[in-house]
Amino acid sequence: MTFGDLLRGFIQVMDVLVLAYMFLYFAVSLWFVGLSLTRIRSELGREQVRPAARALRDNFLPTITLLVPAYNEEVTIVESLKSLLLLQYPSFEIVICNDGSKDRTMDVLRREFLFVRTELEYDAHLQTKPIRSFYESRLPLPKGLRRLVLIDKENGGKADALNAAINVARGVFVTSMDADSVLLPDALLRAVRPFVDDPTGVVAVGTQVGLTNGARIEGGRVVDVHTPRSWVARFQVVEYMRSFAQGRTALGALDSLLILSGVYALLRRDYVVAIGGFLTRDMRSRVGIEYCGEHVETVCEDMEIVVRLHRYLLDRNLPNRVVFLTTPTAWTEAPEVLHDLGKQRARWYRGLLEVLSFHRGMLLRRRYGRIGLFALPYQIFFEAMAPMLEGVGYVMLLVTALTGALSLRVALSFACLAAAMNLCLSTLSVLLCAYSERGVEVRTHTLSLFPFARLRDIVLLIGVGLLSNFGYRQVLVVYQIKGLWDFIRGRKAWDKFARKGFQAVAA
Repeated sequence: MTFGDLLRGFIQVMDVLVLAYMFLYFAVSLWFVGLSLTRIRSELGREQVRPAARALRDNFLPTITLLVPAYNEEVTIVESLKSLLLLQYPSFEIVICNDGSKDRTMDVLRREFLFVRTELEYDAHLQTKPIRSFYESRLPLPKGLRRLVLIDKENGGKADALNAAINVARGVFVTSMDADSVLLPDALLRAVRPFVDDPTGVVAVGTQVGLTNGARIEGGRVVDVHTPRSWVARFQVVEYMRSFAQGRTALGALDSLLILSGVYALLRRDYVVAIGGFLTRDMRSRVGIEYCGEHVETVCEDMEIVVRLHRYLLDRNLPNRVVFLTTPTAWTEAPEVLHDLGKQRARWYRGLLEVLSFHRGMLLRRRYGRIGLFALPYQIFFEAMAPMLEGVGYVMLLVTALTGALSLRVALSFACLAAAMNLCLSTLSVLLCAYSERGVEVRTHTLSLFPFARLRDIVLLIGVGLLSNFGYRQVLVVYQIKGLWDFIRGRKAWDKFARKGFQAVAA
């Protein structure tokens, strides 16, 4: 047997493995579509019968603290905070933490919201970078808002800023959210309902996220949504539909959710403090050091804290559920420049690998139940390995065609099969979102997952799902492989991209 025969045999085996992986991923994704459809129908039906807004007059709802970390957010932070002032909730507070911004973020905040210097009660449960000063707003506060305060501190990263805000917080629950996000008026009422229904079991709540690209924002409200003009943003709209409406909804239904978007999530403050807060190099919590090690950090703090929370509670046999809401209560801006998108995706992938590395001790251990036996293996096999295997698949497809081990016709058929699978999943995700808007006689616009008013928007998004196979997915794989390389060499930079700001006019 010649070397050429051995090479062709190896290539054929690899082709079979890649093909088997594709079919397994497709089958699991179809299962997820079914689970997501059931959950979406259930939540919309429940909202029809018992709208979250009915709880607005309930004076016994727990106080919530919104944590708003801000670093160089002068472009978007005013509209974002205006959306928070419109929140409908009996008792909440807003704690903004300026994390050593180098732009005019502090000036904008002090001017727009009349912040004046003051002293605040600061319980340093969580170690952070030094605090410079505290401020409190002198604006007349809307009903339900108890405090609007601002912390100015030295730069330490998003996780450090969140920890500083937690040290000031008084709420039973805290949010992790971005300063460039917009919350719908009933966001808190929706997010707190799972806690009220199951006060001992639910420890965190995540929510669907929509993109403000192509949307019109007025007075902190999302008043109109269309597909964005930028093709980079259009591709991301479909991605978000697949990731949230299909993937996270199904994982939430299976009680196997490990990722809550940093755009907006709600967590029990006592548990967050007990596990040492968000992961930073300055963490001094025994639990945090035991699980993650000393002087470590991650760029995926929203996933890491959820996994650590699961681990802490399962180690102590305490009840724990992480719930996912299917309707979008939070909206954020996606990058519209390919280079910015690349930085974001490389960072996300690097963060995923960091978290899996920190908590590898949970993997395939029965004591961690569904988290160790299903949720973590799923993240490794279908999220962490996917870019590497897809990259290998492209290389093997090219090599087999060049060596003659695979005819050009078969190679093209293989590529078309992969594109067809991807198109099927993208289309089903878009239709899931379209169904949730049109399949139920809704009372308010917030019941729609992605409320595109025009049929042509839905058709366009299905077409975007097809076009994403030809160039876009391949570019993402390249950026994710870069994220792998950054992880291997221990890179820790955040790689924050510049924001354009919320659109005043629909695109």
